[in-house]
Amino acid sequence: MSVGMSGLTTAANYAIVTTTLGLPATFLGVLLSAQGAGSIIGGLLVGRLIVRWSPVTVGIAGTALFAVNCLVRCLPWWPGTVAASVVAGIGLPWTLVAAVTAVQTHTPAALLGRVAGTANTAMFAPVAVAFPLGYAVVHLGGRATLLAAAAICLASGAVIGRDQHTRVRPRAAPVRW
Repeated sequence: MSVGMSGLTTAANYAIVTTTLGLPATFLGVLLSAQGAGSIIGGLLVGRLIVRWSPVTVGIAGTALFAVNCLVRCLPWWPGTVAASVVAGIGLPWTLVAAVTAVQTHTPAALLGRVAGTANTAMFAPVAVAFPLGYAVVHLGGRATLLAAAAICLASGAVIGRDQHTRVRPRAAPVRW
């Protein structure tokens, strides 16, 4: 869900920078650099986290980090916005790597290509819808869009977490590096 919400919040990020913070749009370069740094950190950590916990748990944690990013961006404080970008950069790779890992470890080899293609479509197609929706909704305000995205991410994480704990499923053997 956080990947789709990242598309929804793109226009809100422009609005927060230019309207709420009163900074030039070029400040988005700082935010994207901070998010890139967070993605490197998140990418270095995600493999070990999946080995220690499950892909579902790591995916929920990544979604929660993205929600925290959305909430912190609502504050009228540019250092918080930069920190939120780092947090988003950590959380988004966690959700993507966790999802791909779950597909690869729980799909029979004969079906892996079809299932992986369908899973990628399910992960990234919402972004194509979320971008224009986000640009339409941002007229209600950047904060409203960010709060809605945070609420959707937290609600989806709670539902998946609840479902995860109510099912009895065998745990995959950890991969040793």
